[in-house]
Amino acid sequence: MKVRVKAFARFRDVAEAETSIDLEEGSSAVDLLEAVFSSHPHLKEGLLDPDGKVGEGVKILINRRGIDPSDLMEAVLEDGDEVALLPPFSGG
Repeated sequence: MKVRVKAFARFRDVAEAETSIDLEEGSSAVDLLEAVFSSHPHLKEGLLDPDGKVGEGVKILINRRGIDPSDLMEAVLEDGDEVALLPPFSGG
């Protein structure tokens, strides 16, 4: 199956703005992140904290809906899904 990944702001600087990733049926959001990190290892440094958890303020959206970082393993993806990776934002 194909899943589209969109990177925003500073994540776009280390990964492509948009790419398609081939995954096996039944893959989770964690599987997708591992595939993205294998292609763009520097993205891992910005997206994850030193403990390997999603960093403070990082947002992951699946089909434009936010997902709790603790639910990444349970978030099963489907063909055609779109996953957005957003870094922490600041300002007002």
